[in-house]
Amino acid sequence: AESGVDLERLAIDAPGGRVTRADIRAVTAGGAAPSGPDAPERRADGPADDRLVPLTAVRRITSRRMAESARAVAPVTLTTEADATELARLRGILKTDPALPGDPTPSFTDLLVRLAALALVEHPALNATVRDDATVEHAAVNIGIAVDTERGLVVPVVRDADRKPVHRIATETARLIGEARAGTVAPEALAGGTFTITNLGMYGVDAFTPIVNLPECAILGLGRVVARPVVTDEATETVAVRRMMALSLTFDHRAVDGAPAARFLQRIAGMIERPHAWLMR
Repeated sequence: AESGVDLERLAIDAPGGRVTRADIRAVTAGGAAPSGPDAPERRADGPADDRLVPLTAVRRITSRRMAESARAVAPVTLTTEADATELARLRGILKTDPALPGDPTPSFTDLLVRLAALALVEHPALNATVRDDATVEHAAVNIGIAVDTERGLVVPVVRDADRKPVHRIATETARLIGEARAGTVAPEALAGGTFTITNLGMYGVDAFTPIVNLPECAILGLGRVVARPVVTDEATETVAVRRMMALSLTFDHRAVDGAPAARFLQRIAGMIERPHAWLMR
């Protein structure tokens, strides 16, 4: 930095791409950086110089928190599939419901916010934070939604999601996502989450490994909803086309064991497959 040497450019000609003190001294002394037999040749018609992209403030915060999560958490990821045929059908009904004029159509994320919130009331160990030698199970169920923005990943929070109907959750998430992408979301809207949902289904992704969003102890990843043939009755060898959804739950093993986490994931899958009784409450 003191010598004003462009490290990115220097690394192109350095042996193996590694820049040493000797390289810096050679350049500042007016010479060329030493080259060896392993130094890559740079063709005149080759690609342009690499572009240095500074981290945005949001990206720096995300990087720091993800690194902290990797150091502090004992992560385990469970995956399963749920038959989302009825959930998709219910969403279609809500899309054309004349009783909800002007309201945003609930997305699959909105529907899962509601279902996950209700499941967390039944499984409070997943709605928790690890603190020193204790686990705090939160009374409130505040669901964070991972949102991709030009500035990086942000997680606005739907508070008391277990107490809100689906249409209200859809209205609130539409506002929060819009503000997050516009860069106008209030700092308090990004705080206080107790559980996070991240959806990569729109990118054609099935199961994946979400990273726990500290200080929470669990995060649910939603994969794509895809129609494919499924055995619906093994005894009669009946096969039908169903809309299947992949679910990925990462949890902190310091706070929760595998069996309780599996029961929670199983509960969410069951609610997805029989959504009417839960979403209409």
